[in-house]
Amino acid sequence: MRFCRSVAVVSSVLLGLGCAIAARAQAGVYLGFQATRLSGITCFDPQGECSDPNHDVYPQGLQVGGYYDFRNIGPIRLGIDVRGGTMHSYKSASSSAGGNDITVLDNVLAGVRGSFRGPYFWLNPYAQMSVGYARSNATLPFGESPTSTVPLPRYEDNFVMYEGFIGDSVRLAPWLDLRPIELGIGNMNRFGNSGAPVDGPSSIGVMSIGASVVLHMPTP
Repeated sequence: MRFCRSVAVVSSVLLGLGCAIAARAQAGVYLGFQATRLSGITCFDPQGECSDPNHDVYPQGLQVGGYYDFRNIGPIRLGIDVRGGTMHSYKSASSSAGGNDITVLDNVLAGVRGSFRGPYFWLNPYAQMSVGYARSNATLPFGESPTSTVPLPRYEDNFVMYEGFIGDSVRLAPWLDLRPIELGIGNMNRFGNSGAPVDGPSSIGVMSIGASVVLHMPTP
């Protein structure tokens, strides 16, 4: 009997712990639009007629990601976030060229996030820090190409990218949120060599603004 009671107690504790973990855990995926400013780019045009006098370029495009919140610490719910995006601009900050995909930026980031219960149950502000890999031709002058084929394939640089984000989610349904705004700031540091004979700075400033729709596990 004592053994049976012990088993029953242990089982009850494990079941309660499992339910508590399940109650704390929250997973979701999101799809949205993001515009990014890349700054500090060298203009190689002899006349200085690049797209922006401040040496900036603004690729924009699709962003997808997912998150998993797994632990509560006081009012903060901690989790992890993985995201990726592909962005394009028809302008260049390194030359006077223009057209589709003159500047491209692709990235994959992973990081730690903390979300907070807002003053209203339907608000869920969050902050996170992410790091990962980016690939872009933003620092290369137009026409730098490994071949003479048309259209010209572009060299692209590899970067370590890190960015901090803050945003807010608005609950529309137990399984659906809207992120009306997310702001990011960070940097990209080039590594390796693209092979291009001319290249720009090895460090690029990053700022972003985006919005997305979030599908997640139902919440009470």
